Amino acid sequence: MNIRTPGEESVWEMVRAVADSQPDAIAITDGLDRVTFAGLIAEAERIGSALRGLGVTPGSVVAICAERSVRQVVTALGVFAAGAAIAPFDVRAAAATTRRSVERLRPALAVADEEGRAVLPDAVALDDLGRPGGSDVGAGPSNQAPGTLAYVLHTSGSLGRPKPVLIPHSAVANRFAWGQTRYPLGPDDVVAYYGSLVFDCTFWVVFAPLCFGSTLLVAPPGIEAEPEKLADLVVRHDVTVMHFVPSLLREFLAGGGGPGLAGLRNVLIAGERLTGDLVGEVFAASSGQVFNQYGPTEACIDILTWPLRPGDTDADAVPIGRPIDGVSAHVLDDRGEPVPDGVPGELHVGGVCLAWGYGASGGATAAAFRPDPFSGVPGARLYRTGDLVSRRPDGVMEFLGRVDHQVKIRGVRIEPSDVEHALVQHPGIAQAAVVAVPGVGERMSLAAHVVPLSEPPKAADLRRFLADHVLSAAVPGTFAFHTDLPRLASGKIDRRELLRLSAEEEAATRPTAQEAEPHEPPRTASERKIAEIWESLFGVTGLGRSADFVALGGQSLLAMRMIARVRAAFDVRIPARSIFDATTVRAFALVVDDAVWSAGQSRSEPGASAVTPSAGPVPLGPDRAGTP
Repeated sequence: MNIRTPGEESVWEMVRAVADSQPDAIAITDGLDRVTFAGLIAEAERIGSALRGLGVTPGSVVAICAERSVRQVVTALGVFAAGAAIAPFDVRAAAATTRRSVERLRPALAVADEEGRAVLPDAVALDDLGRPGGSDVGAGPSNQAPGTLAYVLHTSGSLGRPKPVLIPHSAVANRFAWGQTRYPLGPDDVVAYYGSLVFDCTFWVVFAPLCFGSTLLVAPPGIEAEPEKLADLVVRHDVTVMHFVPSLLREFLAGGGGPGLAGLRNVLIAGERLTGDLVGEVFAASSGQVFNQYGPTEACIDILTWPLRPGDTDADAVPIGRPIDGVSAHVLDDRGEPVPDGVPGELHVGGVCLAWGYGASGGATAAAFRPDPFSGVPGARLYRTGDLVSRRPDGVMEFLGRVDHQVKIRGVRIEPSDVEHALVQHPGIAQAAVVAVPGVGERMSLAAHVVPLSEPPKAADLRRFLADHVLSAAVPGTFAFHTDLPRLASGKIDRRELLRLSAEEEAATRPTAQEAEPHEPPRTASERKIAEIWESLFGVTGLGRSADFVALGGQSLLAMRMIARVRAAFDVRIPARSIFDATTVRAFALVVDDAVWSAGQSRSEPGASAVTPSAGPVPLGPDRAGTP
């Protein structure tokens, strides 16, 4: 098999090369449907042709708002076939934030699945693209060169104004080439896609397997919140490579997902500080290679790496490692001067990995991307990561924290000041301060301390208000109300005191399920089943009709877990974000009842095709040849 090494080629060209070498091998499967490499290229070309017919031109951007699926991946590759770049959006994100981001980005086109069109009503339906009969894009390479745009991801926007990060194909090619030197993918590998394409690490998860002849296993939506089910899927389909964020990895192991690690050849971990105790749990469950990786969105995917060893289980924080090929890393003081080994400083990174900058935001780009005085290359730049690190004498970097107040919650970068700004927009709030409270291991959560104008608003109302203004990960888990915020002699807010209060009062300040209405038992069968599911999720009993999901502490991950159980119980697909529009047992039961009724009507319509049950999952061993 002749698979070319990435260098001067785009993702599309690399996948085409694989298809020429192994056309009948399985490229993508969701456990039921299978797509060969030949079928993948043919469908991507049809989609690319359709996109061009809709005005997409080489170098333009196509926004994709869709749930994880085989169709989502094929459509993204179709965008590459048209010579354009992808800008993925999460269907579970706050709709208002997504719409504002798309409006500011001004893509050539937006495409979405059924759930995504609820967020972007004017988007082209995913299923309408690439129907047979359209003109062909042609067999030649696309117009994607190393100097053209590959993808756009939005980051640093815990407020509703995320910044679009522009990543070129040259950065992707460099990262993929380096990956093949450290943990190469090949025809015998199966990589599990169970995350969201809005995270840059998922770009490697989704497209690197297709570039090197492996199979991409697309996990069903919501399964990431059900560790035992995800582990079972991984085992049944012979998955060899998985990527984890530390907080989700901890939940995966705590939820019974350990057997899913046993057969993995490579376990990749990135996105948050990694602690030694979690490393020990991974080594206890897996005999494969384990890597800790680091990389901001502004520097393509992972740019530092550390192969984990048993000795790392004793560390409070595991090293983030050394730079990958094509990347430079410097530890500088606040004057931009290098600091000696062992002295903390801000990490600055440069090289081919860097983003072009932030779209339509020259000021933000100039502030974050500075001229590189060390490379000797005209026009070279360094990105200021904002991360505090120290360099050991052997060149290995150790992560110490942030130089600002930014924190990571479930792998998402959050600026507490953004959440504070959003809170004081509420008509009932005069002042607000938000602090990050350390939890078990690397878990972090946000606690909000607010001064109301008069009568304190209900915490559930504040959560609903914030859901329209910030990312779901930025909605605080607890709210405390004060007549005034504690302050230092200088007049600044005493954040240490707020941290102390948060640690002492978290249980007392967490709202109960019944704060809005008196207890009333569930009435209907749907209400009773939903209450039962919520009781299991939150470890409580006796929930009534007015029990509120967000007031109980429900966040996006629990919402996905809950939606997965609701789908299994009622045999209907319901958008995960719907729980944040109908937060009580009573209101959500109505959403479920409407979905059940609509599904029944659809299935009983004359001419509706019967659904043929699958014979079972597709085994994916060393012999993975098949047909579309």
